[in-house]
Amino acid sequence: MAKPKNKSNKIYEQVAQHIKQMIEEGVLAPGDKLPPMTELAKEFGVSRATVREAFSSLVGMGLIDLRHGEGTFVQKIDVQTMIIEPMNAALLLGRSNMRELLEMRRLLEIGTVQGACERWTDEGLARIEQALNRQEAACHTLEEQVSCELQFHIAIAEASGNNVFLNLMNTLSEALRSTLRLTHEATDDVEALIAEHRRIFEAIRSRDGKRAVELMSDHLLHCERHVLAKKT
Repeated sequence: MAKPKNKSNKIYEQVAQHIKQMIEEGVLAPGDKLPPMTELAKEFGVSRATVREAFSSLVGMGLIDLRHGEGTFVQKIDVQTMIIEPMNAALLLGRSNMRELLEMRRLLEIGTVQGACERWTDEGLARIEQALNRQEAACHTLEEQVSCELQFHIAIAEASGNNVFLNLMNTLSEALRSTLRLTHEATDDVEALIAEHRRIFEAIRSRDGKRAVELMSDHLLHCERHVLAKKT
C-alpha cells in the first residue's frame, strides 16, 4: 500500500480514503482480511491510533467489519450500503462537509422534536425516557455515552410519527455518531449535556412545542460549538 499523499485532510482521513479507494478499485475484495493495525501503521508511517480512527470511519461507512479475535475484513457491499455509503463517506471524511451536516442535523431535529410534541404516544414517550435513563446510568465511557445519546435522538424521531424523519436519522446515524463522539471528546461536562436532554424530554412530555424547539436548538448549537472547535 502506498502512503496517502493528500495533505488537506487529517492524517486518519487520508488513511481511510486510501483504503476506501482500494476497496472501490477492487484491490481489496469483499471478505479480504486487512493487515493488522500495527503493520498498516508502519506501512503508512502513522501511529496505531491513527489507523484505529481510520478504521472507525470505514466501519461507519459499512466498508469494513472489525471482528474481535479474528481481524478486520472488507464488507460485501449491498444495495443499502451503495445508497447510504456515499453520503456517509462524504460526511465522515470531508471536513468541509461537517458544517453542512451540523446545519442539516439542526433543521432535522427541530422538526422531529416538534413532531414528537404533537404526536407522541405512551409507547413513544417511554422509549425516549428509557434512552435518557440509560444515558444517565451509563458508566461514562465515551462509546456508551455516544450510543445512548444517539438512541435518545432516534427515539425522538420515532415519537414524531414521521417516517421520513426517522429514515433520515437512521440513514445518517453513523455520521451523527461521529459528531456526537467529537462533542463528548471536547467537553468535560457530560452531566450538562444530559441535563439538556432531560429538559428537552420534559418539554416533549408537556407537549410544549415552542419550549422543546428552543431547548433542542440551544442544545444543538452548544454541540456544534464543541464539534467545530474539535475539527479546527
